[in-house]
Amino acid sequence: MLASTCNFGQLKDSLIRDRVVCGTNSSSWRERLLREENLTLDRCLDICRAMEISREYNKTIAGQAVEELHAIKQKERKRLDKEITCRFCGRAHERLKSKCPAYGKKCKKCGKENHFAIACRSKSSQSENGKKVHTVTEQDSDSCEDIMTVTALTQTAVEVNQIKESDRKKREQLFAGMMIGDSLVKFQVDCGATCNVIPINMLNQNVKMEHTDKVLVMYNKSKLCPLGKCKVKLTNPRNNKKYRVEFQVVEEDCKTPLLGRTASEAMKLIQVKYDNIWALDSSVTTAPSEKNTWLLEEIKTEFQDVFTGDGCLQGEYKLEIDTTVQPVKLPKRRVPVSMMKPLKEELRSLADRQIIAPVECSTDWISGMVTVQKPNGKPRICIDPRPLNKALKRSHFPLPTIDDILPDVSKAKVFTVCDVKHGFWHVKLTDEASHLTTFATPFGRFRWLRMPMGISPAPEIFQRKLMQALENLPGTYIIADDILITGKGETMELAEMDHDRNLRLFLERCRERNIKLNVEKLKLRRQEVPYIGHLLTAEGLRADPEKVRAITEMPAPTDIKGVQRLVGMINYLSKFYKHLSDDCEPLRQLTHRDSLWEWTDVQDEAFKRLKEKLTQVPVLKYYSPEEELTLQCDASETGLGAALTQHGKPVAFASRALTLTERGYAQIEKECLAIVFGMEKFHQYTYGRLVSVQSDHKPLESIIKKPLLHAPKRLQRMLLRLQKYDITITYVPGREMLLADTLSRAYLQDSIKSQTELETECVNMVDYVPVSTESMDRIRAGTRTDSTLQMLIKTIQKGWPACKKEVPAGITQFQSLQDELSTQDGLVFKGERVVIPQALQADITQRIHSTHIGTEGCLRRARDCVYWHGMNDHIKKYIATCDICRSVDARQQKETLKPHEPTTRPWTKVGTDLFSFEGRDYLITVDYYSNFWEIDYLPDTKSSTVVRKLKAHFARQGIPNIVFSDNGPQYSSTEFANFSRKWEFQHHTSSPGYPQSNGKAESAVKTAKRLMKKAKLAGQDPYLALLDHRNTPTQGLTTSPAQRLLSRRTRTLLPIGDRLLQPKVTDDRLALRKNIERQTKYYNRTAKDMDTLNPGDVVRVQPFEQHTLWSKARVCNTRGNRSYDVELDNGRVLRRNRRHLRRAAEVGKNMSVHPQPEGQNLTGLTRNEGNIQISTTRSGRVVQQPGYLKDYICN
Repeated sequence: MLASTCNFGQLKDSLIRDRVVCGTNSSSWRERLLREENLTLDRCLDICRAMEISREYNKTIAGQAVEELHAIKQKERKRLDKEITCRFCGRAHERLKSKCPAYGKKCKKCGKENHFAIACRSKSSQSENGKKVHTVTEQDSDSCEDIMTVTALTQTAVEVNQIKESDRKKREQLFAGMMIGDSLVKFQVDCGATCNVIPINMLNQNVKMEHTDKVLVMYNKSKLCPLGKCKVKLTNPRNNKKYRVEFQVVEEDCKTPLLGRTASEAMKLIQVKYDNIWALDSSVTTAPSEKNTWLLEEIKTEFQDVFTGDGCLQGEYKLEIDTTVQPVKLPKRRVPVSMMKPLKEELRSLADRQIIAPVECSTDWISGMVTVQKPNGKPRICIDPRPLNKALKRSHFPLPTIDDILPDVSKAKVFTVCDVKHGFWHVKLTDEASHLTTFATPFGRFRWLRMPMGISPAPEIFQRKLMQALENLPGTYIIADDILITGKGETMELAEMDHDRNLRLFLERCRERNIKLNVEKLKLRRQEVPYIGHLLTAEGLRADPEKVRAITEMPAPTDIKGVQRLVGMINYLSKFYKHLSDDCEPLRQLTHRDSLWEWTDVQDEAFKRLKEKLTQVPVLKYYSPEEELTLQCDASETGLGAALTQHGKPVAFASRALTLTERGYAQIEKECLAIVFGMEKFHQYTYGRLVSVQSDHKPLESIIKKPLLHAPKRLQRMLLRLQKYDITITYVPGREMLLADTLSRAYLQDSIKSQTELETECVNMVDYVPVSTESMDRIRAGTRTDSTLQMLIKTIQKGWPACKKEVPAGITQFQSLQDELSTQDGLVFKGERVVIPQALQADITQRIHSTHIGTEGCLRRARDCVYWHGMNDHIKKYIATCDICRSVDARQQKETLKPHEPTTRPWTKVGTDLFSFEGRDYLITVDYYSNFWEIDYLPDTKSSTVVRKLKAHFARQGIPNIVFSDNGPQYSSTEFANFSRKWEFQHHTSSPGYPQSNGKAESAVKTAKRLMKKAKLAGQDPYLALLDHRNTPTQGLTTSPAQRLLSRRTRTLLPIGDRLLQPKVTDDRLALRKNIERQTKYYNRTAKDMDTLNPGDVVRVQPFEQHTLWSKARVCNTRGNRSYDVELDNGRVLRRNRRHLRRAAEVGKNMSVHPQPEGQNLTGLTRNEGNIQISTTRSGRVVQQPGYLKDYICN
């Protein structure tokens, strides 16, 4: 019936079952229920009924009378309390001890000090009518993350003077009627809640609501972020007393508003007997005292500035860097969309507080940003400084040892432990050091103005600065990263006075040096505190039982394997104490092959003796700060174990159980969690010194050295926690890690997690993948049916085999990635990328390339969120066959220069071309040896005219061996072919659209047009310009073109002696070759050769016209020197240079392959003579090919 009002929904049965199991007052019943697998509500109730009947029968058989418990109903009575603002004197005054008249006075009712009888809690005070408004405030919780609990625990032993329920079961829930304005509202009194909760629909519209960072945690561990907070005026209708109460405002789903413990107590709805309450903190051994409460209130009021804001120590620190290390610039990392707004607000907040600053200039170092989402929704900004740490030089600073501190603190009786708020941020960096800490974000680059967490010198620097700031303070010591304030005296009263005096001096020094403390972590006036394996107590120094509790409370083995592990650990430790083997003999007998399993009193006594000896000298070693420190860590399927050793001897032990969530971690995550657990459990031992961590999980060796970006998100959280420690991880086989292996399987049932472990557990990998929910569901379904990924999930959870041969054949391709793989919610992740099942790879590839971005762009998109084996090749092949992308490809990169072979004499090889200038056509002929060129005006561009002009050139200089030209109609005509045959020279042509092959003639045209243009502008004779050019020495040579061709200078308008006009033969072949080699060298710097095509290869042909597409073709013939004949889909054959042909991955249509004609010389430049067939009509007229077909080979 009670559950029907709780809005449990579909979780009703499971939540009721949990309440039954956790709420039973019989430990044996609870143990019996917890042993049941797949426990349902019906099964739970059946077991409880059977056990209850059994207990009744047992009592009957034993003849014991069953005692009856009768509920006592207290008659309601009207209570008229006088309004009290101060809880100690009952009067209104400032919250200062000096202002309270009750301080130091003795109560006449109970005889205790520091309060009046009117405020004494030992009696029930009478209520009085009043009209004043009482302000009810929430007390700060101990959590540093503003987490508040809302448990709605049932109470049966408290007094409530409000709504009375007739039903007995309903009386277990406490309700109180309060007036909000003119409305009577039913509030549930929740003694387990640390705050007050009200639905938003119960508030007036004019109520002012403020922002809150608190997170509400329900009794079933679910979390709720309130809409805000507000103060509401409540009136108790029974006595007309008014209260101003602060509420956390939630959605309308919460039907009943809640009053928490603090408000309920202040409004006199419940009464708490503090004298019967004992602190649950293991470090606290005294009940709360009024003096401590007064002192804390006074500290928080008088030194409010010490607990608020950001601190900063004097001076700046310069980071020393090794200049031989190459700087690293990491790119910005992806941030989930849901985190973008909070991240931007947090960056702005840190910049306003001058913790970070934006960077506009270029920096040599750029670190990656890592964000951790805290339970209150805000991001914690960290950096991945691993590349930077390789270059930073550490300044080792010795921490105080136990021998340094113990002589002073051994006589102390009172202790206070303080924690510095954002400790590293107290150290300000120099401008140069600040730029070294630059990190990239989605909103630009920022640099740390204060010391960021994670850089290797940070602990030593902070320790040095802190000790310098607090030096010479009496009774104040630095313990690891905590501050200890002590008080000494012959009596406890004198020790408290000394402690309070030292504490005040410490707080005043903090105010003076701008040191900020964390008020939530302030442990005030404790009578014992742990320190490196010892307890500092009021009675003196004694051993800390916590360091051996993992052994003393170790559960007994329940099977042969458990005994074997225990015996193996005893054998390892027996070298430090020989009699251990004798005590282990009863256990060893159980491991014999012919022995039956039977755990008797003999084994139990032996087990207890062994545990006692394992926790004493000589087996257990006292910690030595001078010796090397080793931490053994191991994780089983259900527990964690850690052992701190020095030279093989144990110093301390620790173990705990894994939660249900942690049991679903990948094995590498469990192993890394074991390291985090061990380092933080032994923080006072491991902080500020080098620790060698031993693990039987080899992938941890490599992932600890990689950037955080390569690790899965949950591993990133764990690795961030390890950044404040100086550790090296070494792989040790599991058979040699006997201590940690045994502890991880015979663990304590503690499952209490730190705030960091809560953050790690709440990591949802899906939030970091930019994929829609629908697509993620499809991937999850595909993963469920993919046998390879299912096998991979099992291997990730159980751990990879140590031997490669034992890895299942279907997942060997993932073995090299084992340190980056994780699994969550039925999905496999590689770092932050989700692994795609084979059935969806083609669809994902198509989605990646749906917008037809380039290959590298598609690969960057894919690498951002998805992964599968061979993904890069898969995507490249898909894009290579994309018809749309291949049709609009950009031109290819130029190939290396292949210059014409230098000739041995002038006019052996010439190039020729036509050009136009000022509307007139000209013919130019240039010598490849001398660079001497002839130029003639062309009345028309007919082949006959070109042939006639060339004959004139040849008549003056001689017939060359080779004539090189382009494929213009004048040179591809039959008339020019007849001319080359009759005059007996070879005619070579360049590939269409590739004038670079005829570069000599093209260069001569450019020079000729420039000279003619200048002569026209100057009003001079262009032939004189041509004459001067022929007689000007060439750059890099000592001779002119005329000298190299004619072996003499020709007379110009410049005065010249007759001797210089005399013929003189020069040999410039070596100089010309060097010129060609130099030009080739510089040209080839930005060029790259492409592979050779063969007949039958499918290619794409670059179009020469704009707004046209690359055409698909097949190579049908090779012409040598990067020239090919290709056949299009429509049957046309084109001749193209290799630069105009892009190899295609797709298969073309059936195209014929033209065999290369036999006897045709294609080893050098292409011969036009061997390629053109001359056809004639019956009358003997030569059939000429039309000019528009010059680029085609017509059969």
